[in-house]
Amino acid sequence: MLAESVRLPGNFYSGEGEVVIAPSNSATCTLEIDSAAVVEKIRFIIRKGAQLRVRGALLRECQISLDPGAEVVLDSCAMDRCEFNADGTQSAEPAKLRIINSIVSSGAWLVPMNSLGLEMMDSVVIGQQSSIGGLRLETGSLDKLDDVARRPNIRYTRFQNCFVHASILLTSSQVTFERCRGSFSGERPPIGNGGTKPMVMMPIRWVDSIPAALPTQIGDGVGVLMVEQPISGGCSLTAKVENGALSMDGLTQTEPKLISLFLPQSVAEGTSPGYSMGTASTSSLPSSKELKLKQTHVNGLLVMPLASGKEAGQVTRMNMTALPGNSYIRFNQPVGTDMMTALNEVNKFVLLRHEGMPRGLDLEIAFEEKYSGKDGPSAAVACALLVESMYTGQTWDPAFAVTGDMNADGSVQPIGGVSAKLRGATKGACKIIAIPAKNERAVSDILVMDGPAALAGIHVFSLENFDQAVNLASLQRQATLQQALDEFDVIRTVLLRDPRQMIAILRSAQAVARLQAILEKAPNSLSAKHLLLYAQGRMPSMLSIGGSLEAADSNALALLASIRNDFKGAVRNLKQDELGGALNRLSNLRPRMDPRVWPYVDALVDYGQIVRTEVLNPARTAAKFNEMAGRANQAGSLVNAAKEGLLADPEVREDLGL
Repeated sequence: MLAESVRLPGNFYSGEGEVVIAPSNSATCTLEIDSAAVVEKIRFIIRKGAQLRVRGALLRECQISLDPGAEVVLDSCAMDRCEFNADGTQSAEPAKLRIINSIVSSGAWLVPMNSLGLEMMDSVVIGQQSSIGGLRLETGSLDKLDDVARRPNIRYTRFQNCFVHASILLTSSQVTFERCRGSFSGERPPIGNGGTKPMVMMPIRWVDSIPAALPTQIGDGVGVLMVEQPISGGCSLTAKVENGALSMDGLTQTEPKLISLFLPQSVAEGTSPGYSMGTASTSSLPSSKELKLKQTHVNGLLVMPLASGKEAGQVTRMNMTALPGNSYIRFNQPVGTDMMTALNEVNKFVLLRHEGMPRGLDLEIAFEEKYSGKDGPSAAVACALLVESMYTGQTWDPAFAVTGDMNADGSVQPIGGVSAKLRGATKGACKIIAIPAKNERAVSDILVMDGPAALAGIHVFSLENFDQAVNLASLQRQATLQQALDEFDVIRTVLLRDPRQMIAILRSAQAVARLQAILEKAPNSLSAKHLLLYAQGRMPSMLSIGGSLEAADSNALALLASIRNDFKGAVRNLKQDELGGALNRLSNLRPRMDPRVWPYVDALVDYGQIVRTEVLNPARTAAKFNEMAGRANQAGSLVNAAKEGLLADPEVREDLGL
């Protein structure tokens, strides 16, 4: 039973049992299957509050059963001999089945489409020749047929070689019937009493031999409007039937894998947190994979909280050890939900990449710094490198460190706190640093805030996928990449030999030419790219929106804490020196920040000035203090409103990747 949201990457999944999606504690959960998947012989049962979302996949001989309150979305899918079922009882919260831009071949509809909550658009239905198990509408409980017709459930869809139940005409608009037949008498409307003249006309097109008995009136208040011209819109999916089976163009089938291997198994109470390598029985698992190593390590980049309330990045060594167990990847300490979700993606990636798991062994991950809480998805790439090392026997360069989230398809995803992590990396022994490509603006922010020395001290690379991480971390790198690393080391040595001459050296023709050569060999070298921009005078003059917010918040921690906690009768949290320092830093940083952040910074400074007056000249009476507190609270409300308004801006949210 699946009680948490899971996203499965494109693969060939099969199964002999059921996949039950049932949220716990009245929450919601979604099973999402990515493009380019083949799903075969699986029965999906979707309970109330649960969702099944499939896009760009081929489903063959599957059954989809919906409870009231369940939702299924099939978008750009091909469905071959699939069955659709639902609770046939009336419910105040019906099921929802949406089929969009899809092909349904030889399917069976085990209940009327009312019970399924079916909506079908821009699709094709092929080969439903039987009146039993065909698509139909239950009309017995409908009060006004014309109300149903005004909200058609089937639109811009084509039926080919199908038996057409008369009730389908009641809810079909801009639908084409090609080489179809139906049980029409022609003597009276097939639905209702026939006492109300048509008020709603359903436009349809019938191609190749219109049935002589096809009525002009479907039911009370609803008629048929024959369309002669081809109907626009329709399905854009390309699929074909070969040897009695439906196939999709461009979809490559691999060896089928049990879907149960890719679904998380709940962690038993009292056990270490982790995800099972598979929930199927031992006999159904792929052949066991031998580990080349029993222990390995890699350097990760984490953000750690400081006593001052600020955060600092640091390099941390992460170890993996193979221990007797039950085929889990797990941490050796409690971690937050985001880190566990990231580990689940790593688990699925490993299943796809290596097609087998070490039976009887747990793969335990330990952080060098054991005693602080851990959360966030930024350790995902490092965790995947640890598993890769155990399987392949490769060991990673001790001068390499990495941060980044990762999906099950190996794509590297952005994370937060990259600027702090890069600053922390400059203080460590690691000189080759990898970050997600979508976090590149953090590198330009470092250049704006700290100048070129930070990027000369470390060689920062961007990552788009896991294989790039493997190549960077490896001690046996591709020749061109190693040449780029060696050439950057030469530049680093020259630039750091005399920091006072760094800018002049960087702008020399020799340095520019060498940086350009490095980029030709390693286009994802962010250090070379941004140092070259700096040398050519083309670097950004201000921080990104993310860097601006991070700078504002990190330099206003005491002020933000005061807004939350002060004015219970005294100003407790602010000292004169830290208050003055915070206000000076914010004022000095403002010109280098994205202008969209200025109202938020100005509101922080206004608040700080009000409180600073109290710190320097404490109120002598309760009335005076209350007056000041009222003004400060109002100013604090303006700070919160400015921040909320900024984060509600659609352009800001897009720039932040929210």
